[in-house]
Amino acid sequence: MTALLLLYVIFNFSLKDNLASPSVIAKQFTYEITTTDLSSPIEEIQDYASLDLEPFEKSPIWSNNYLSQLNIQRRPFAFQIELVQSVINSGNSLVSLRTGAGKTYIAALLIKYYYMKKQKEENKQFLTFFFIPNRSIRDQQVTAIRDVGDLRVMPCDDDSSVHEFVQYSHVIVCTPQKFLNCLIDKTIFFNQVDLLIFDECHHCIGNHPYSKIMEQYLVYHPLEHQPKIIGLTASCGTKLTRSELVLKELLNSQERQRNALNKLYELCATLNCNDVVTIKNTEHIEELSKKIHMPIDDQILDVQSMSFDQHLKKLVAAIESLLKYIGSQCSPTIGALTDEQTLVERKKDAEKQNNFENVILIKYMIMFVKRLDALTNLPMKSIINDIINKIDLFYKYVSLSTHYDTILSFNSYSKKEMPLTIETKVHDYCIQTMNSIVEQLKESQYYLTNPKLDFLTDLLQRLIKQRDDARVSRTLYAKLLFDYFNERQDSKDIIKPYWLVGQNGVDYQNSLSEQDEALQNFRKGLSNVLIATDIVQEGLDVPECSFIIRYEFVSNEIGTVQSRGRARAEKSSCFLVVDKGSKNHNKEMINRLKEKEMSEALNNWQQISSHDLKLNLQKVQSRIIDQWRAEADWKKIVQSKLQDSEGIDGKVSCRTCDYYLGEISWIRKRNSNYFVRQQQLAEHVEIELYSSAQMYKEIQVNGKVRCGNRKCREDIGGVQQYTDRPDIKEICALACKKLKFTLKDQHGDYQVSTVKKWTEVTFKIPELEPLMSTNAAPDQP
Repeated sequence: MTALLLLYVIFNFSLKDNLASPSVIAKQFTYEITTTDLSSPIEEIQDYASLDLEPFEKSPIWSNNYLSQLNIQRRPFAFQIELVQSVINSGNSLVSLRTGAGKTYIAALLIKYYYMKKQKEENKQFLTFFFIPNRSIRDQQVTAIRDVGDLRVMPCDDDSSVHEFVQYSHVIVCTPQKFLNCLIDKTIFFNQVDLLIFDECHHCIGNHPYSKIMEQYLVYHPLEHQPKIIGLTASCGTKLTRSELVLKELLNSQERQRNALNKLYELCATLNCNDVVTIKNTEHIEELSKKIHMPIDDQILDVQSMSFDQHLKKLVAAIESLLKYIGSQCSPTIGALTDEQTLVERKKDAEKQNNFENVILIKYMIMFVKRLDALTNLPMKSIINDIINKIDLFYKYVSLSTHYDTILSFNSYSKKEMPLTIETKVHDYCIQTMNSIVEQLKESQYYLTNPKLDFLTDLLQRLIKQRDDARVSRTLYAKLLFDYFNERQDSKDIIKPYWLVGQNGVDYQNSLSEQDEALQNFRKGLSNVLIATDIVQEGLDVPECSFIIRYEFVSNEIGTVQSRGRARAEKSSCFLVVDKGSKNHNKEMINRLKEKEMSEALNNWQQISSHDLKLNLQKVQSRIIDQWRAEADWKKIVQSKLQDSEGIDGKVSCRTCDYYLGEISWIRKRNSNYFVRQQQLAEHVEIELYSSAQMYKEIQVNGKVRCGNRKCREDIGGVQQYTDRPDIKEICALACKKLKFTLKDQHGDYQVSTVKKWTEVTFKIPELEPLMSTNAAPDQP
């Protein structure tokens, strides 16, 4: 259960009032592009050779006539033209511009510039990759880039590979992992690409795919033709994440400035960028302030209620007592831990030690701990009902799907056949205790609501009443808040809620089509309060906001900047509702200090000479490249010592219950798919077939693979078929995080290994043998 929540109060302005366009040129051009018809007509510039690109590169004002010649229908703001020209002059650049000010439009103009320039000078194929941090904004960015005309912009869908679009695209919009996969598989090369654009480029740290792409760029392909690079971000962020280190640093002004500058250097060096481009012209800064509105009010609203706090303590004590009881039933016993990460580590230990009972009981404990923080933010009734439902699901059912459309529906679950005796005991005790808590609380004034929820409801009603046509825009939290507002009789005529979450939530998910439907209903006024998680914080397009309410939603300083940037209507306001003195309250104060720190760094960056910037960036980049090379060398050493799985004396078992599934030597891989042929596992697993198969390119998914232990029935993978390999019958594609590997070491002792990813296993897995002949005999049953 996540405690990160975001509410937006949004107003329904015409979608024609595009923020990137203060006016529309009189002469309109029409063009059509679809992802299914590659022969779709595009209104193209007829004569690139005669185009004069000098005004694009140098003139602060682009006339209507010039824009018409370029087939650009939307007039850019002057500050956007300044940034476009700064990138052209600087080369590889990081564009820093606040949320809502048209970074994607600036990128689209730059793509078109480099496209026109290449057609004018060489008349050769042009290709740009526009990377998005999450697929939920893919279609939105495709539409925005197409807006500049003349470019064939293609989205790479989930079931496709980017190399399939190269021959007939000018721009491919995709997640970075899609591009990285093709680089590694050598189905695409940097010398085919003219431009790489990294949206939300502050993610380019650590092991993010953005960083992995740049590792390929700088380490493995440094001598190839290298495409130009542009990074887009609203906030570069700071390097430190541990609050105690941040607080210590913020007390030292010199250390603060040095760290912030180092972060900028590291980000630019990793992205091979020469500069951080910002608006410098005073008139353009004023234009940004006038045209792209910022909240006039940015408040932290802290809520405190002594009577509720005392009431809450009793409930927390009851749940902690339950945790103590469950821990006492473990063998060895576990204390009444309330730290989720510690419990996760205990669960891992139990898995390695083949302690099936403890694995099951610790799952119960983790479920309770996840819901402790929610007690202050959601109705007690909702949380208690959710806990009771979860207890029953843990005990009686095994999930058939990760998509919990509703936690009360048992249609998507398979019944356990033989629950453990100790689990029956713990289940019955927990249900009895929770029902007793319900009896004690149901007459309480805080059973259906709490002071913070009442405050939120009053705030929403007041804000909605301020405008004639208000729209308000916030996984378990989102759905339960939606239910809460629907059930409140005193506000149902004012607050019309809808909920929006991402595709990978633990408790609830929205598919891409469901996300689109939620936003469309919101824009049409069918709902006026959109309760959303942080899916709307980074990039997803929502209508223009007049009010933003973050309800116990505090991520990092980048999130603070992005959420504030969603309030773009004139005289908008931004609020954070938190418990007074809470962790979120303190974290927000730190975020605001870190935001100030990065603002100072950007100002200091502008004072550094280009010569010094270049030298400093070269030093930082050399260090980064050396680190990447050292890590690569270490991986080679580790790989060289790995034993071939075919010669290993080892077994694969269910991580939860240690039930034997098969031999390590049976495992094969094809691309990123790791599997065992079904007939080898048939005696050790249970197969549950779907009512109809699902197709993903050459893979047909027929159902689920479950642990064969009737007391466990853990989901361990999928039943699949390769449609292009008729010689192979069904395979069991296995999830590494659900498995345990036991193998002999060099001393003849058995060692247990549990890893999350197949790439982390300590043995080599052979590739699937190629199809030798089209006449090859199929597998024998």
